[in-house]
Amino acid sequence: MNFLSLSFAGFGLCVFAAFWGLSRRFRPYVLALANLGFAFLFGWQGLAVLLGVTLWGFAAGRWCHKHPKPLILSLSVGILVALLCSYKYLPLSGGMFSSLVAPVGLSFYTFKSISYLVQCYQGRQTPVSALNYWNYLSFFPQLSSGPIQPADQLLGQLTSLQQGFSSTLAYQGCIRLCWGMFLKKCLADPFAAHMGALTDPEHYYGISIVWATISYGLFLYFDFASYSQLSIGISNLLGFKVEENFLSPYFSKSIGEFWRRWHISLSRFLREYIYFPLGGSRHGTTRLILASLVTFLVSGIWHGATSGFVVWGLLHGVYILVQRIWNHCTAGWKLRTSWLYGLASWAVTMLAVFVGWFFFATGTVEQAGILAAYLFQPAPFSLQYLKESLALLGYTSQVMLQLGVFSLLAFGVDWCSRKEGFGAFAASLPTAGKVALCYVCLFACLFFGASGTLPNVYFAF
Repeated sequence: MNFLSLSFAGFGLCVFAAFWGLSRRFRPYVLALANLGFAFLFGWQGLAVLLGVTLWGFAAGRWCHKHPKPLILSLSVGILVALLCSYKYLPLSGGMFSSLVAPVGLSFYTFKSISYLVQCYQGRQTPVSALNYWNYLSFFPQLSSGPIQPADQLLGQLTSLQQGFSSTLAYQGCIRLCWGMFLKKCLADPFAAHMGALTDPEHYYGISIVWATISYGLFLYFDFASYSQLSIGISNLLGFKVEENFLSPYFSKSIGEFWRRWHISLSRFLREYIYFPLGGSRHGTTRLILASLVTFLVSGIWHGATSGFVVWGLLHGVYILVQRIWNHCTAGWKLRTSWLYGLASWAVTMLAVFVGWFFFATGTVEQAGILAAYLFQPAPFSLQYLKESLALLGYTSQVMLQLGVFSLLAFGVDWCSRKEGFGAFAASLPTAGKVALCYVCLFACLFFGASGTLPNVYFAF
């Protein structure tokens, strides 16, 4: 169920009214039923898998806490990883498994379950009741695409649902809903309509592939950032605080900074549960190289098992290593503090990121090779050629003006939010500024937003 659909609006209003309207002692049960109903809307098969993961995680968490032994933790986590891999990768083998479809949100709630198990094993989290664990794992604003909130952060709030209604938090939630809707309807979905050269290159100019790749990178960011804003906004309306999942990543000046700002919850999970256990940067150069490459390889394979995702992951692993070498070699440069160096660092970082998106978008090395052959064909370089290459993708003057204005607004807000996130930026606005931002978003969606709503791209992961 899409967060911007009328059916979800009705569902959300009913949950909101029951959650705050009934006695406080009923809140855990209202939330549990809401989570159950939301999960069921994606199909009973997916609900069955979610219930199975919940039962296993609940029992294994108590097991890991009572008997904190590496073998028990490995077995508990291994079962979850095996289930995830079965659904994500067995269909690629064909045959009897070709029709196997991964339930929506499987990757995300599996990672949340792993977080809970590890924290129980480490003694950072005491086992909770079955009701609270169900609400943690199936929390409907986060079920389909995260964020992957650590167990101790969300469970701490779920076990104390006696707080009163916070108008401040609800107000922030409404602002986030408006902003998330704007990002989806006015930017993400419109950019999605201009990526044809990535799938059908023979009908486009070579340079059109560059524009399509840029469109894809912008679409991917605005689409997932909009989902994250909507998810956090809905959580806020129910009284829950959730950390930012994006922190202006396209203003990053290094790949390391990019990964501290992009899909923050996934980056943190991979860092804590793969990079650090492999040694990180504390056990010599060999372990550092291994940890970096394996972590980003896992990130790539998590997104998809095809060769394009593998290359994307390994590329970012290599980027991180090159960045470390560069930082070591230029540590004493005074030039590094200049604005010119900062601008060049940003440009190189964005080039590296969008080269990665090229492989991410194509999905396979073979398709990337086909596109590269078209891209590097000899062509006349002229202003007319550039205009025609954009027009073939559907970038008319009106479309470019509209997307240009909305992108300036989005990146302007991103710039103002780059230090503490959108929530802090919105909270810092005067009342008139908050109201104006909401009105601008609603007006833009009403008169310029895409008709209909495409599924969020991260539903596939």
